[in-house]
Amino acid sequence: MAPRRVGLLLAALALAAAGCEAGEASDGTALPDPVVETEVTTGIDYVAMGDSFSAGPFIGTMRTDPQGCARSRDNYPAFLADWLDVASYTDVSCSAATTADLYAPMTMYDGATTGPQLDAVSEDTDLVTLGIGGNDFGIYDSLIRCQKGPRASCDVGRLRTDARKVAGRVEQAVRRISKVAPDAAVYVVGYPDILPTEGTCRAVGASAEVLGPVTEVAGLLNDSLAKGAEAAGASYVDMEAVSEGHDVCAKGRAWVNGPRFRAGVAAPFHPKINGMRAVASEVFRQVTGEDPEVTEYAEPDPDTVVLNEG
Repeated sequence: MAPRRVGLLLAALALAAAGCEAGEASDGTALPDPVVETEVTTGIDYVAMGDSFSAGPFIGTMRTDPQGCARSRDNYPAFLADWLDVASYTDVSCSAATTADLYAPMTMYDGATTGPQLDAVSEDTDLVTLGIGGNDFGIYDSLIRCQKGPRASCDVGRLRTDARKVAGRVEQAVRRISKVAPDAAVYVVGYPDILPTEGTCRAVGASAEVLGPVTEVAGLLNDSLAKGAEAAGASYVDMEAVSEGHDVCAKGRAWVNGPRFRAGVAAPFHPKINGMRAVASEVFRQVTGEDPEVTEYAEPDPDTVVLNEG
């Protein structure tokens, strides 16, 4: 479950790209041809799974495979597929998805149905990213309602309990992914800071006192993702730590949209394109140990095989 196979893939592909050939040692002795495992010559087969924080609703151009998932061509899986120069790329992330939608057909916002996300994974899969859990038990919607103040229905105690329950669901998800793709490296991607950890601002429209319990529950949710990932042997990408200072109140430095729907920018309280680049950058660093060559938009190589639905 460690990212060993992906690391081998990247190392071997780098050798191939550099045109490594047989050479000579310093004493003139001929060196043997470099040995490259057969499996690495085909590149990385990448599958992205998750909810709207992976799909990227209303960022730039929406994909139509299927349209009802509100999946952007510039979400973090697309940037990651571009920067890793993957051989194949399957993005089945879908807005409003829960962990249950990993295993069963999902009714999308347009009323159409899409298949279980786990169906995209096979024994040939090398890399999986999974960002999910916030829609389980209605946690995300409840947190949005909590921001409206004490008159809103906001059972913080229940939300704390529900957030902790997500750990078991994430663990189960990773184990089921690993059963289908035993050699794949799995990265569970946490949620970025949406709200400020201290203070407030006009974009939020709630007092710091009201926001306190909301940010606490958001932190517990990320803790659950980390615990579930660790329990199942996956890697955890801590976007909460990386996104500090880039919440909705950060103005020009914000990675997330405010409360207004902005077509082409992002859904309310969801990552914008700069937030997606930030997530892709952090995942890339964990996979490769290096910084990516960041691009403005996601443009996977034309030779990359896209295996999305439709």
